[in-house]
Amino acid sequence: MRATIALQEGLRDEDIQWLFQVGQQRVVEAGTAIVREGARPSAIFVVIRGGFDVGVDALMGEPLARLGAGELIGEISFLEGSPASATIVADEESTVLVIDNQTLNERIREDTSFAASLFRTFALIAERRLRNRVDHLAFLFEFARDRAGQRDFCIPVLD
Repeated sequence: MRATIALQEGLRDEDIQWLFQVGQQRVVEAGTAIVREGARPSAIFVVIRGGFDVGVDALMGEPLARLGAGELIGEISFLEGSPASATIVADEESTVLVIDNQTLNERIREDTSFAASLFRTFALIAERRLRNRVDHLAFLFEFARDRAGQRDFCIPVLD
């Protein structure tokens, strides 16, 4: 099942089975936000089917990214214990597995092997997303440089 792609990056089969046992499948209608920027999610989500747009208020409705089947949502807020940095909205009817943060925290406290595997999985997902963003930024830089017709084109960086 594609929904377990992200999970299979670091979790054992029995851990994935546990997540599907304690999680609840939920159908999300198109246009419905499952995570809101500035709010603290009470669960993490595994996208089983469909897709979600990732947006931030600063971009005024323009999606920053799209998450499809197999992706995790809410894992950064879970790790940091902080509010979400983006709003996640279904761009079509979608199905997610909802895993309550409290249930997940209890398992982490009880099973350090599970905890290590889960955190490794989160790290691998973050690494993949970061690489994708860097590749995208490199493409945009090349496009802007070509469009400007300058060899020494440089995008200013703010500190």
